[in-house]
Amino acid sequence: MFGRTWRGVKRLGAPATRAFPKDEVVEGGRAIGRLIAAVRQGRPGDPRFRLHEDRRFDLEATAFLHGLSLHQLEAVLWRRQRQTAVAAYIAFGFGWVFFLLWLFEAATTPWSSWRILPVLEFAPFCVFLFLIAFRSALQNYQIRMRRLATAGEYLDTSGQFWPS
Repeated sequence: MFGRTWRGVKRLGAPATRAFPKDEVVEGGRAIGRLIAAVRQGRPGDPRFRLHEDRRFDLEATAFLHGLSLHQLEAVLWRRQRQTAVAAYIAFGFGWVFFLLWLFEAATTPWSSWRILPVLEFAPFCVFLFLIAFRSALQNYQIRMRRLATAGEYLDTSGQFWPS
């Protein structure tokens, strides 16, 4: 009787064990262990760019640390500036498209308790796209000015607001 019960329990538990393969769980545990060890070592922050005290990019030191010439680093920055401009405009455009779709849905949906929830659930996508556009535009501004800038400093700019 015990053997038959044990086989039944194993048969019921088999799908759960297939959903969490042992090898993947062990590898995930090892990856978490490596991440914890890296945090405990106190590795320094992002070493991609060196900065002067006034938050300007130190291009010479950054190029040296990455084994690039100053001209190569300038080319990389120019390419990244173009990528952030394109990303900002695309996200901004999609944000407006989704916002207009959200307005249309809000205007045409009858206001009942079960129909209003989808309209409200759609709004975070618009906000998300506008935030992505803003982040890309801020990165573009930082690359153009060759210095770190806060969001407030970026919003205070007059003629250099739009990504290029």
